[in-house]
Amino acid sequence: MQQDTGMKRHDLIQFLRCVSRGKLGEQETEFIKRFCQEEVPWGSLAMLAQMEGVAGFLYLHLKALGFLKNIPDCFIDQIEASYQKTVQHTFEIIHEMRGLSERLEETGIHVVGLQGLSLLSLYRDPGIRFMGDVDLMVQPRHKERFNSLLRESGYQCLLPEYPDILYKKGIKIDIHTHVLNLDRIGHRKYIFPQDLTAMWERGIPLFDQSAGLLVLEPYDNFIALAAHALKHSYSMIIWLADLHEFLLKWAHNNNGWGKIIERAQFWHQEKVVLYALILVEKIFELEIPLWVKQDLEIQRLTILEKHLLRLKFRGFSSNELCIGLWLCNIKGGGRKFKFMKEMMFPRNEIMTQLFDQGSQATKKSIYLKRAMDIIVKLGENVHQVLYLGFKLGGDE
Repeated sequence: MQQDTGMKRHDLIQFLRCVSRGKLGEQETEFIKRFCQEEVPWGSLAMLAQMEGVAGFLYLHLKALGFLKNIPDCFIDQIEASYQKTVQHTFEIIHEMRGLSERLEETGIHVVGLQGLSLLSLYRDPGIRFMGDVDLMVQPRHKERFNSLLRESGYQCLLPEYPDILYKKGIKIDIHTHVLNLDRIGHRKYIFPQDLTAMWERGIPLFDQSAGLLVLEPYDNFIALAAHALKHSYSMIIWLADLHEFLLKWAHNNNGWGKIIERAQFWHQEKVVLYALILVEKIFELEIPLWVKQDLEIQRLTILEKHLLRLKFRGFSSNELCIGLWLCNIKGGGRKFKFMKEMMFPRNEIMTQLFDQGSQATKKSIYLKRAMDIIVKLGENVHQVLYLGFKLGGDE
């Protein structure tokens, strides 16, 4: 068991936030240098970096700065192996997606690559951004045909309760029909438009030689990435790092900020984008122009929204963070009530996925389990909020 060095998870998170960027400034470099001179629990740091999706950033920056020679070999081996695995997996996905794009073009089906697949051109090194799933969005009318095409290409469904997740030789494809999976989780219709026609019309080919596989136009993609990060309560650093790298590349050129605002307004995601910009500004110290935040109506943020964002900056980790922020986006008490009801007790299909209690489970037992789970999570979140409030109250 690793010796307790006095460093807490909060310290490790702060360090990983520092290294999770394409280019380091003098301030970041000096911080990393000082950190590496401390008694660091390297094993815990390596595991946390992988959980946060930023092990590639960590390995490349430590190597470039020449700090690896002062770090235990077991830690170096672990993060180097993770980096090499990411490189290999990325090239395997690219090769597979090229072939899939050609087959899609032949059949007349268009598919959009989301999340990591949409960011292949954003990162300079294939070992930085690990892709666990390959998230592909297809129009609802083509979903069954696309699923059949994948199965004909050797993909298999290994879990019957998840028919839209298919596997083939280490590659996992998750089929979507909406950026927020409205077909699976209906209550999200209150927080994102159902009609994505404009996204499809503005899509661009991922590979120049084939138009079967598309990616979203950059500013549509920023909206989708911000909504996806919120959906997961910003629970991984990599999702905010993606937004940070996007802003560095696109925001300052050709009226980029104006296009972000225009697209946020088009998709009614002003607050979702504003949340993302506030967190990126705080965590990565990227200055967001005041007029941008004003156009997204930062002056109308509620006390609850400000508090939840402050908690996230301090290290609050909870899958339920998104619920509070989403509620602040939904207009009307009736819509808020319906959203919460479906969020807490979704339809039977989703409940079965959440709680696999066997064929003998009754509807009552599943719902009781769900209620108990909500109570436990609420207690855990309250405990974490109190800890952050009392222990880290001065850390801004």
